[in-house]
Amino acid sequence: MMEYLQILVVPSGLGTVLFGLGVLAMLLPKTRRLSRPLLFGSIGVLFFFSFGPVATLLFSPLEYAYPAMTEPERHGDIRTIVVLTGYASTDPDMPPSSRLSVASAFRVLETASLAQRRPDCRIVISGNADAAQAMSSQLLAMGLAAERIILESASANTAASAKNLAGLIGDNPVFLVTSAGHMRRSLAVFRRQGVSAIPVPTDHQLPSKVSRAEWNVSPFNLNASDVAMHEYAGLLWYRLTDRI
Repeated sequence: MMEYLQILVVPSGLGTVLFGLGVLAMLLPKTRRLSRPLLFGSIGVLFFFSFGPVATLLFSPLEYAYPAMTEPERHGDIRTIVVLTGYASTDPDMPPSSRLSVASAFRVLETASLAQRRPDCRIVISGNADAAQAMSSQLLAMGLAAERIILESASANTAASAKNLAGLIGDNPVFLVTSAGHMRRSLAVFRRQGVSAIPVPTDHQLPSKVSRAEWNVSPFNLNASDVAMHEYAGLLWYRLTDRI
Protein backbone atom coordinates (compact mmCIF):
# COMPACT_ATOMS: atom_id res chain seq x y z
CA MET A 1 0.00 0.00 0.00
CA MET A 2 2.78 2.42 0.96
CA GLU A 3 4.52 1.84 -2.37
CA TYR A 4 1.43 3.04 -4.24
CA LEU A 5 1.12 6.09 -2.01
CA GLN A 6 4.77 6.95 -2.65
CA ILE A 7 4.06 6.98 -6.39
CA LEU A 8 1.34 9.59 -5.91
CA VAL A 9 3.49 11.74 -3.62
CA VAL A 10 6.13 12.52 -6.25
CA PRO A 11 5.18 14.75 -9.21
CA SER A 12 6.45 12.35 -11.87
CA GLY A 13 4.39 9.53 -10.37
CA LEU A 14 1.26 11.66 -10.07
CA GLY A 15 1.67 12.93 -13.64
CA THR A 16 2.11 9.40 -14.94
CA VAL A 17 -0.97 8.14 -13.10
CA LEU A 18 -3.07 11.03 -14.44
CA PHE A 19 -1.84 10.28 -17.97
CA GLY A 20 -2.69 6.60 -17.63
CA LEU A 21 -6.16 7.41 -16.32
CA GLY A 22 -6.64 9.86 -19.18
CA VAL A 23 -5.78 7.23 -21.78
CA LEU A 24 -8.05 4.71 -20.06
CA ALA A 25 -10.90 7.22 -19.93
CA MET A 26 -10.45 7.90 -23.65
CA LEU A 27 -10.98 4.22 -24.44
CA LEU A 28 -14.22 3.92 -22.47
CA PRO A 29 -17.31 5.68 -23.92
CA LYS A 30 -18.84 6.46 -20.52
CA THR A 31 -15.72 8.24 -19.23
CA ARG A 32 -14.42 9.75 -22.46
CA ARG A 33 -15.36 13.27 -21.37
CA LEU A 34 -12.92 12.94 -18.45
CA SER A 35 -9.96 12.10 -20.68
CA ARG A 36 -9.15 15.68 -21.66
CA PRO A 37 -8.94 17.14 -18.12
CA LEU A 38 -6.92 14.13 -16.97
CA LEU A 39 -4.44 14.39 -19.85
CA PHE A 40 -4.11 18.15 -19.49
CA GLY A 41 -3.72 17.70 -15.74
CA SER A 42 -0.89 15.25 -16.36
CA ILE A 43 0.89 17.69 -18.67
CA GLY A 44 0.33 20.53 -16.21
CA VAL A 45 1.79 18.62 -13.24
CA LEU A 46 4.87 17.47 -15.17
CA PHE A 47 5.49 20.90 -16.68
CA PHE A 48 5.01 22.80 -13.40
CA PHE A 49 7.36 20.64 -11.34
CA SER A 50 9.95 20.53 -14.16
CA PHE A 51 10.31 24.33 -14.03
CA GLY A 52 13.61 25.42 -12.44
CA PRO A 53 12.27 28.04 -9.99
CA VAL A 54 9.57 25.66 -8.74
CA ALA A 55 12.06 22.85 -8.11
CA THR A 56 14.41 25.27 -6.36
CA LEU A 57 11.61 26.69 -4.22
CA LEU A 58 10.77 23.16 -3.09
CA PHE A 59 14.28 21.84 -2.61
CA SER A 60 16.32 24.76 -1.28
CA PRO A 61 14.76 24.75 2.24
CA LEU A 62 15.92 21.14 2.56
CA GLU A 63 19.31 21.41 0.86
CA TYR A 64 20.41 24.55 2.68
CA ALA A 65 18.95 23.85 6.10
CA TYR A 66 22.52 23.24 7.33
CA PRO A 67 25.76 24.87 6.17
CA ALA A 68 28.60 23.04 4.48
CA MET A 69 31.29 21.62 6.76
CA THR A 70 34.30 23.86 6.21
CA GLU A 71 36.18 23.49 9.49
CA PRO A 72 35.97 19.90 10.76
CA GLU A 73 39.03 20.53 12.92
CA ARG A 74 36.87 22.66 15.22
CA HIS A 75 35.05 19.52 16.34
CA GLY A 76 38.05 17.95 17.98
CA ASP A 77 36.02 15.65 20.22
CA ILE A 78 34.53 13.75 17.27
CA ARG A 79 36.15 10.41 16.40
CA THR A 80 33.54 8.88 14.06
CA ILE A 81 32.29 9.75 10.57
CA VAL A 82 28.92 8.17 9.76
CA VAL A 83 28.00 8.09 6.07
CA LEU A 84 24.59 6.85 4.91
CA THR A 85 24.39 4.76 1.78
CA GLY A 86 22.57 5.71 -1.39
CA TYR A 87 22.06 3.24 -4.24
CA ALA A 88 24.69 1.06 -5.90
CA SER A 89 24.42 -1.35 -8.80
CA THR A 90 25.71 -4.92 -8.62
CA ASP A 91 26.26 -5.15 -12.39
CA PRO A 92 29.63 -6.94 -12.83
CA ASP A 93 30.14 -5.31 -16.23
CA MET A 94 30.42 -1.88 -14.60
CA PRO A 95 33.70 -0.63 -13.12
CA PRO A 96 33.43 -0.17 -9.34
CA SER A 97 33.21 3.62 -9.52
CA SER A 98 30.30 3.45 -12.00
CA ARG A 99 28.26 1.21 -9.72
CA LEU A 100 27.66 4.10 -7.34
CA SER A 101 24.66 6.35 -7.88
CA VAL A 102 25.30 10.07 -8.04
CA ALA A 103 24.21 10.48 -4.41
CA SER A 104 26.45 7.63 -3.24
CA ALA A 105 29.41 9.00 -5.21
CA PHE A 106 29.05 12.46 -3.66
CA ARG A 107 28.80 10.96 -0.19
CA VAL A 108 31.96 8.93 -0.79
CA LEU A 109 33.79 11.99 -2.07
CA GLU A 110 32.76 14.11 0.93
CA THR A 111 33.66 11.30 3.33
CA ALA A 112 37.10 10.88 1.77
CA SER A 113 37.75 14.62 1.99
CA LEU A 114 36.59 14.73 5.61
CA ALA A 115 38.61 11.65 6.53
CA GLN A 116 41.74 13.19 5.04
CA ARG A 117 41.35 16.27 7.20
CA ARG A 118 40.44 14.19 10.24
CA PRO A 119 42.77 11.16 10.21
CA ASP A 120 41.80 10.48 13.81
CA CYS A 121 38.26 9.48 12.80
CA ARG A 122 36.92 6.05 11.91
CA ILE A 123 34.30 5.72 9.16
CA VAL A 124 31.00 3.88 9.62
CA ILE A 125 29.03 3.18 6.43
CA SER A 126 25.40 2.45 7.23
CA GLY A 127 22.54 1.23 5.06
CA ASN A 128 21.99 -1.15 2.15
CA ALA A 129 24.53 -3.99 2.04
CA ASP A 130 25.37 -3.70 -1.68
CA ALA A 131 25.77 0.08 -1.50
CA ALA A 132 27.80 -0.12 1.71
CA GLN A 133 30.21 -2.59 0.11
CA ALA A 134 30.53 -0.51 -3.07
CA MET A 135 31.13 2.68 -1.12
CA SER A 136 33.69 0.95 1.07
CA SER A 137 35.52 -0.39 -1.99
CA GLN A 138 35.68 3.09 -3.49
CA LEU A 139 37.03 4.58 -0.27
CA LEU A 140 39.73 1.89 -0.19
CA ALA A 141 40.58 2.68 -3.82
CA MET A 142 40.97 6.33 -2.83
CA GLY A 143 43.62 5.41 -0.29
CA LEU A 144 41.78 5.08 2.99
CA ALA A 145 43.02 2.33 5.32
CA ALA A 146 40.75 -0.69 5.68
CA GLU A 147 41.04 -0.64 9.46
CA ARG A 148 39.34 2.76 9.55
CA ILE A 149 36.17 1.51 7.82
CA ILE A 150 33.26 -0.25 9.54
CA LEU A 151 30.23 -1.56 7.62
CA GLU A 152 26.75 -1.52 9.17
CA SER A 153 24.69 -3.12 6.42
CA ALA A 154 21.60 -4.30 8.29
CA SER A 155 19.62 -1.05 7.96
CA ALA A 156 16.83 -0.83 5.39
CA ASN A 157 16.16 2.89 5.89
CA THR A 158 17.35 6.02 7.66
CA ALA A 159 15.41 5.35 10.84
CA ALA A 160 16.91 1.85 11.07
CA SER A 161 20.42 3.27 10.60
CA ALA A 162 19.90 5.66 13.49
CA LYS A 163 18.55 2.93 15.73
CA ASN A 164 21.26 0.40 14.86
CA LEU A 165 24.09 2.89 15.21
CA ALA A 166 22.88 4.30 18.53
CA GLY A 167 24.19 1.21 20.31
CA LEU A 168 27.51 1.31 18.47
CA ILE A 169 28.13 5.03 18.96
CA GLY A 170 26.54 5.64 22.33
CA ASP A 171 26.56 9.27 23.44
CA ASN A 172 29.71 10.11 21.48
CA PRO A 173 29.30 12.88 18.86
CA VAL A 174 29.69 12.00 15.17
CA PHE A 175 29.96 13.64 11.78
CA LEU A 176 26.91 12.69 9.70
CA VAL A 177 27.44 12.61 5.92
CA THR A 178 24.48 12.36 3.57
CA SER A 179 22.87 14.24 0.68
CA ALA A 180 21.88 17.79 1.61
CA GLY A 181 18.24 17.20 0.71
CA HIS A 182 18.16 14.16 2.98
CA MET A 183 19.95 15.79 5.93
CA ARG A 184 16.98 17.26 7.81
CA ARG A 185 15.24 13.89 8.16
CA SER A 186 18.49 12.04 8.86
CA LEU A 187 19.60 14.45 11.56
CA ALA A 188 16.18 14.35 13.21
CA VAL A 189 16.08 10.55 13.52
CA PHE A 190 19.68 10.33 14.77
CA ARG A 191 19.07 12.94 17.43
CA ARG A 192 15.83 11.19 18.39
CA GLN A 193 17.92 8.07 19.07
CA GLY A 194 20.23 10.11 21.31
CA VAL A 195 23.09 10.39 18.80
CA SER A 196 24.76 13.80 18.80
CA ALA A 197 25.33 14.28 15.05
CA ILE A 198 27.07 17.18 13.34
CA PRO A 199 25.70 17.60 9.79
CA VAL A 200 28.04 17.31 6.81
CA PRO A 201 25.75 17.86 3.80
CA THR A 202 26.81 17.06 0.26
CA ASP A 203 25.26 16.34 -3.16
CA HIS A 204 23.60 19.76 -3.47
CA GLN A 205 21.58 19.82 -6.69
CA LEU A 206 20.03 23.28 -6.97
CA PRO A 207 20.96 26.84 -5.94
CA SER A 208 19.96 28.23 -2.57
CA LYS A 209 17.82 31.05 -3.97
CA VAL A 210 15.06 31.02 -6.56
CA SER A 211 16.62 34.09 -8.20
CA ARG A 212 19.62 31.92 -9.14
CA ALA A 213 17.55 29.10 -10.60
CA GLU A 214 17.61 28.30 -14.29
CA TRP A 215 14.36 29.37 -15.91
CA ASN A 216 13.88 26.27 -17.98
CA VAL A 217 11.92 23.03 -17.97
CA SER A 218 14.00 19.86 -17.68
CA PRO A 219 13.93 16.25 -16.44
CA PHE A 220 16.65 17.20 -13.94
CA ASN A 221 14.33 19.74 -12.30
CA LEU A 222 11.50 17.20 -12.26
CA ASN A 223 13.75 14.70 -10.51
CA ALA A 224 14.74 17.35 -7.95
CA SER A 225 11.05 18.06 -7.31
CA ASP A 226 10.47 14.31 -6.89
CA VAL A 227 13.25 14.06 -4.30
CA ALA A 228 11.99 17.12 -2.44
CA MET A 229 8.41 15.85 -2.25
CA HIS A 230 9.67 12.42 -1.19
CA GLU A 231 11.59 14.03 1.66
CA TYR A 232 8.66 16.16 2.80
CA ALA A 233 6.46 13.06 2.79
CA GLY A 234 9.17 11.18 4.68
CA LEU A 235 9.36 13.88 7.34
CA LEU A 236 5.58 13.77 7.76
CA TRP A 237 5.54 9.98 7.92
CA TYR A 238 8.35 9.90 10.49
CA ARG A 239 6.45 12.39 12.64
CA LEU A 240 3.23 10.38 12.39
CA THR A 241 5.08 7.18 13.32
CA ASP A 242 6.93 8.89 16.19
CA ARG A 243 10.42 8.43 14.72
CA ILE A 244 11.36 12.09 15.01
